[in-house]
Amino acid sequence: MYLPAPCRALHVHVLSRCSEVIRDHPKNPSTLLALVQHAGIGRALGVLSIALLSACGGGGGNSGAATNNSGSGGSVTQALPKTWSLESATPAQVELNQTDVTAVLDHIFSDQAIQSATLVKDGYIVGQRFATGRDETTLGTSWSVAKSFYSAAIGAAIDEGWINGVDQRASDFLVEWLGTEKEEITIGDLLEMRGGFEPDSSIFFENDQTAFALSFPLNGTPGSTFWYSNPSSQLFEPLLLRATGLNAHSYLMQSILEPIGIDTTRVGMWLDPTGTNPLTYMGLDMIPSDLARFGLLFARGGEWDGTQVLSSDYVLASLNPRSAFYGYQWWVLNDVYFGQSTPITLSAALGLDGQKIYVWSEEDIVLVVQTLYEHAANQGYTLSSINWPNTCRARNTCPASTGEESDGGEVPPYNEYELMSLLAKLSE
Repeated sequence: MYLPAPCRALHVHVLSRCSEVIRDHPKNPSTLLALVQHAGIGRALGVLSIALLSACGGGGGNSGAATNNSGSGGSVTQALPKTWSLESATPAQVELNQTDVTAVLDHIFSDQAIQSATLVKDGYIVGQRFATGRDETTLGTSWSVAKSFYSAAIGAAIDEGWINGVDQRASDFLVEWLGTEKEEITIGDLLEMRGGFEPDSSIFFENDQTAFALSFPLNGTPGSTFWYSNPSSQLFEPLLLRATGLNAHSYLMQSILEPIGIDTTRVGMWLDPTGTNPLTYMGLDMIPSDLARFGLLFARGGEWDGTQVLSSDYVLASLNPRSAFYGYQWWVLNDVYFGQSTPITLSAALGLDGQKIYVWSEEDIVLVVQTLYEHAANQGYTLSSINWPNTCRARNTCPASTGEESDGGEVPPYNEYELMSLLAKLSE
């Protein structure tokens, strides 16, 4: 006997009760609903009554949310159950207002450098927009959004026992530091950007970027001052290799990307100019829905479809401020970050030129933003003076050293503080 999808998804006991009800009352949705409620099945799965009306009623083939027509001629759209599918749904199907969703997308696209914006609620894509000539299959690049991915890989290595914990000394793996002033730096210090390394972007122009990071001078007391430092995040490359035996790219794929359903054959992973060192402070090319998967993993405490991919404690520590507005390679967009009161607090993976993954865990909302990107996969992913992730042309910020000199003013980004107010309306 055929069982609708909502019934198949239930516990075995509930399946049997559901089967009995459908067998005895296959053509009467009202009676079916009453019996289901009496049996307690609807209460056991908050949305079962809705799903049964749409899927078990024997009527039309609408696979979306059920609509109950009232006697007054109005209609009430019931919310879909949460999912991991990233299927498309209308805002109404997840109890959002279409006008509010459109306002978010309009605001993001006020930035003329935007390539895509993808809004996810309850695991459904409820709003998505692309620049002309771009679509869901178009890759964008991460820049520093990659830091949040490799932080997740560090968390997985802790979960699997390769690393003892965030309090372990990095020099247990980075043996070059033994007997030096860097010896007591912990892995947690590196995750929190409090290793004592000053801000630096010159690493991008170095040949062996891992060697550069390992020898980068200490300028402060480890565990104290927050300094956003790219060399600090590149240290995840030798840490992961020496702890797990896999290079950082392979371990990220195995521990994080594949478990959340990302096809890693369509992910571009950048190497430094040596062609051997994975970049861990930048350099992941991905489609927007795959970035959204990663955001959803964090929004839901490290769980993916019933499997705990990453410990909830590590996720919580990542998304919450360890300093004023920074966790484990995640920004916290709070009052301190903006310098003024903000209606909501979000966690965010942020990258150069406007790459974003916003995570609003309390509302199960993820928002992914990518800016216009120029790079073909067949160019390969080894960084060089003629092969690099170009998002600066659209932003009109290319440095002369890249051969892409800007010809005028920078294309301004959208106002991120105003975006917080627009997102807050989604929950009203």
